[in-house]
Amino acid sequence: KQRAGEFVHLAFGAINGAVYGAAVEMNPRMRAVGGVPFGLAVWALADEGIVPALGLKRSPRDSSLGLHAYSFTSHMVYGATTELVRGAIRRR
Repeated sequence: KQRAGEFVHLAFGAINGAVYGAAVEMNPRMRAVGGVPFGLAVWALADEGIVPALGLKRSPRDSSLGLHAYSFTSHMVYGATTELVRGAIRRR
């Protein structure tokens, strides 16, 4: 179950990254602020909303402030990294 969860998490991130890349190709303004808004959107919609609603993790109300801060920050890094990789691939 642990490995499957990790696989799904990574696959979800990769799919969202691909969708982000395609969206930026259609609307370059979406890359504003280096992809951080994208990462925060994934955090808010998926990590704080859909995943708990599906019962795949605890409700945001049941999580500590420290865990929220870690998740928030890591998704900002995810968004920025996604934009860095997208930009590098695009330049090639």
